[in-house]
Amino acid sequence: MISIIMPAYNCENLIAESIQSALDQDYPHKEIIVCDDGSIDDTIKVVEKFPVKLLKDSAHKGLGGNLSRLVKAARGEYIVILCHDDIFTHESVVSDMVKIFNKYHNVGVVGRYYYQYLNGYPGAVMTIRGDIFVSSCQPSGIGFRKEAIAGEFTNKLFIEVPEMVKRVTAAGWGWRMMEYDTIAARLHPGLKGNAATQPSYYKTDPPESPILNWFSILGEPLCLYTGFIQLKNRAPWLLFDEIKILVKLKPKVLLNPGFWFCVSVAIIVPGCVLRRLSNFYRHRITRHFCKIIERPICES
Repeated sequence: MISIIMPAYNCENLIAESIQSALDQDYPHKEIIVCDDGSIDDTIKVVEKFPVKLLKDSAHKGLGGNLSRLVKAARGEYIVILCHDDIFTHESVVSDMVKIFNKYHNVGVVGRYYYQYLNGYPGAVMTIRGDIFVSSCQPSGIGFRKEAIAGEFTNKLFIEVPEMVKRVTAAGWGWRMMEYDTIAARLHPGLKGNAATQPSYYKTDPPESPILNWFSILGEPLCLYTGFIQLKNRAPWLLFDEIKILVKLKPKVLLNPGFWFCVSVAIIVPGCVLRRLSNFYRHRITRHFCKIIERPICES
């Protein structure tokens, strides 16, 4: 059996499509478990319309706490994560993942390629082709061998799943990548929808540094300079500290023109203008250059 686990929070208008994409998977021996993380909308009412197992938390625990409960409840030999607003791109994604686990008995985690799309608009606006660690910052589509998972998922910013991947590989398990886009990750306009676009996501106690969190996983900072522009839109109070931390960890960034461009834009341009420019860039520019990698026809 494989368990498709779905963390859910305030997603009444989104989760039905995600659940249906899980139900449509052609692998016969599957269970679908949804854990509502203390939603204050009608998420639970929507989920109850589907033939899935529903867990309910009265208090909001965050993604890490939600995933920890889901993993404990899962009965499958393998576990794959699907967030409440994302969808599988093909009905055989889960079947393909099971084949990898069955073929390579030393593999504890399977990654995948994925693309992002704007809610209401078909087609990719960004594609992610990184290794198992970089690509796992988006949880959807990551698969684990259950016996390889130990302990609880962390709630630290952006590394809820990468931290678990690191723990699995550090224990000697191998990893594999599914080299086609198995997940369509939904982006929402403005600051609504995705957890990581909410200012509240960044208001931790004690305060956390996304760069230092990534440093704990990779052993070096994740140098995605566009992250500074995103930070200006979502958590501007962290911007200057994050710039200082990156320069301290990796002084060579001062020689990179991309660093100076993104830092200058993030500091100078008002957040309201940046959000409009970002939406324009995705709608009018990136969608024309992003190529989706389809599931290979030769696979069965």
